Amino acid sequence: MRRTEREALFEEFVVTRSAALLRMCRLLTNDRGHAEDLLQTALANCYRHWDRATSEGREEAYVRTAIVNTHISAMRLRRFQEFFTLHPPETGHGGGSDAVDDRDLLRRALAELAPRTRAAVVLRHYVGLTLEEAAQTLGCSVGNVKSLASRGLNQLRAALERQSAATPAVDVVLRLGREATR
Repeated sequence: MRRTEREALFEEFVVTRSAALLRMCRLLTNDRGHAEDLLQTALANCYRHWDRATSEGREEAYVRTAIVNTHISAMRLRRFQEFFTLHPPETGHGGGSDAVDDRDLLRRALAELAPRTRAAVVLRHYVGLTLEEAAQTLGCSVGNVKSLASRGLNQLRAALERQSAATPAVDVVLRLGREATR
């Protein structure tokens, strides 16, 4: 494959799939700036080996795996570099923002999960991958994905119940599963 064909294939993939991949990154990082950095880093890493991904016909799976691996590595490093405050800044109060509040609750609950558990929940319940696809993306067994996703959903329910007694946690997770970043 000539270099120009490789570049064209990569550029076409980035143009068509970057919005969906950015939404996935946003759920993993809980921050738009970090999500953009994560996606850019993962795409830069994938570009170097793009011939391998296109020869197998698994471009999106290849990039998703790179995103998850890059995120987990960054979280391991960040754990020692960032200090979290005990008292978050005050938030504004506004009417008619229930959907935004629910999404914010879900994002904060996702942020409490361990990186690998969060990745399993996002891949299974937001991206909609099968157990086998999620296992391949995470580089683990199907049973491990089941365990991570189950544990993650239980932790999400508990966190959502702690954060908002007024909104049933299960309804928030089910209602916002696919529209969490819109």
